[in-house]
Formats: sequence, structure tokens, C-alpha cells
Amino acid sequence: MCKRIFALLALTFGLFGTQCWAATCTPTEEGMSCTNTFSPANTTNTYDFTGSGDGVVVVQFATVLTTFDLTVTFTHTIDPFDPTEFPAGTICVPYSSNGGRCDQYNFTGTSGGPNGVPVKNTDYQGLITLTLSYSYFGTVHDPAFAHAPGDITTFTENILTSYSSATSCGLFGCEDPTMGGTVPGLSSIAALDEPLTGNNTFCSLTTSMTNNPSGQKPEIEVTLTEASGACSGGTGVRDKTASLSVSTTDSNRNVIFPALKNVEANKFHWDNKNGVNEYDISTDGLVSGQTYTVTVFSSLISVQSTTFVAP
Repeated sequence: MCKRIFALLALTFGLFGTQCWAATCTPTEEGMSCTNTFSPANTTNTYDFTGSGDGVVVVQFATVLTTFDLTVTFTHTIDPFDPTEFPAGTICVPYSSNGGRCDQYNFTGTSGGPNGVPVKNTDYQGLITLTLSYSYFGTVHDPAFAHAPGDITTFTENILTSYSSATSCGLFGCEDPTMGGTVPGLSSIAALDEPLTGNNTFCSLTTSMTNNPSGQKPEIEVTLTEASGACSGGTGVRDKTASLSVSTTDSNRNVIFPALKNVEANKFHWDNKNGVNEYDISTDGLVSGQTYTVTVFSSLISVQSTTFVAP
């Protein structure tokens, strides 16, 4: 962001002009707007609001056909949630770095879509990948990446495809966690936290190296253990809702989610003998010696993470 707090806005602009990690930023009544230019040669841009603790949004188009400006504006007024998509008890995430306020990010631009956002197959092709990094120190239950498609003012979609507890650093500070998702068009987004179902107990999350019988690179086996009571002697839980993300950080401390080769449909499977959930990760495409974070999120247990080093 172009400021640390509003009282220091003049000082910030004096030091950095109106540039905010390549974006042109201006204060609004409730937050800040930052604008970036996209083109066929520039398909990814960062909107850094860490100066006031309001996170980092990264927008990545698969293919850009024209040149257009795209503005992201954050506010602390959150649109309502669709109860058929987000269960009762869902809350917006209060950021630890901005005084405990929730953030909503709205997209506008210079194109012909709703609120001037770019139009698919006219300005761009394919899906748009969004990542949101923010600061939160509380317990994360079941994370959700809320999206209000089109020009509606209600969050009706959970676009979460990836989640990481790795730390991402912007121009003015560092944030964690990071959530990712894909959309066909841009509107409004926000980080939510859904309540857990049941009363299960998290026991352990471990990784181990296994040899691939096909002769390809080894695999990383992730073992998730949870119980319907105490971990010692409790009945193991078959968690069909559990999802897993693998992430790392680049040289600029940006969280990235590497593409993973499909292994056993990329989902947890139940080990009936040992009463645990297992997930096999192919190391194809991972960088040897690089540390990766494994984050598991589920409707049955709060978010858990561990790390491994690619062989």
C-alpha cells in the first residue's frame, strides 16, 4: 500500500510518489485504490496494501489480448454472504495487522465489463488466478475465498483452490496466510472463515519419502491423523472434506503454488489398517533442495501445516 497509516500519507507519498509496487495508488474515504496496467506482455500484477496491514492481492491472467487498466479498491464494508454457500457462523477474517478489521477487495477498470472490468474473449482468455495474502494470528477453522460474480453485491461463491501458511512479504511488510482461487471474471473478493462441523480432534500431520515403483521420482506421503475423541485411543476419522495445498516462496518472498502432477486423483484416501488419511505428492517439477509447505484445510479440523524438502 502507499501508506503506513493515513496520518503518514503525505510522508509516504513523499518517499514513494504514488507508486505502490508498480501500481498507481490513491486514498479513498474508506481505504485505498491501486491501479495496474495489463497487456499481452504483462499478464500478472501485484496490488500491495501491506502499508496499512490490508494485505496483498495478485492478479494473473492466462492470456491477455488487449491493454487495459485494472483497479483494486479495498474497503472495510463487507457484502453479505449467501447462506446456501456459506454456512451459518461464517465470518469475515479480521486482519491482525489493521486493528482487527475485515477487508473486501473490489475490481474496476477501463474495459467494457461490469464496473469497467475486462471482458473474457475480448480483453483476455482463460481463467484468472487470484491470490490474497493477509495477516491473521487467530485460529483458522475452515477457510473460504468468497467471490461475488458479475455485478451482484452478495458473496455467492467459494473459489478457494489453495491455501498456505507460508509467509508472503510485500513492499511494506510480511503477511500470512495466502489463499488462492480461479475465476472466469472479476468482481469482489474477501477472506472468510467457516465454522467446523463435528467435534473432532487433530492428532498429527506428517510427511515421509516413498519410492515410486514406476521408476519415476520419489513421492512425498502426507499422513493426516485425527480422531473422534482423544488422540490416544480415539476412533480414527475418515475425512472426506480434507484438501491439501503445496506452496513455497520465491526470491521476493511471494507465495507460489506449484503445479502438481496428478497422483491418485490428488485427494486424500483412507488407510483402514492404520486409521489415517493419506495423500501422495509427486515430486516431479519440484525444485531439489527447496523447502515446501504442506497445508491441510477441512471442515472437520482447523487448518494444519508442515514442511518437507524436495529430494
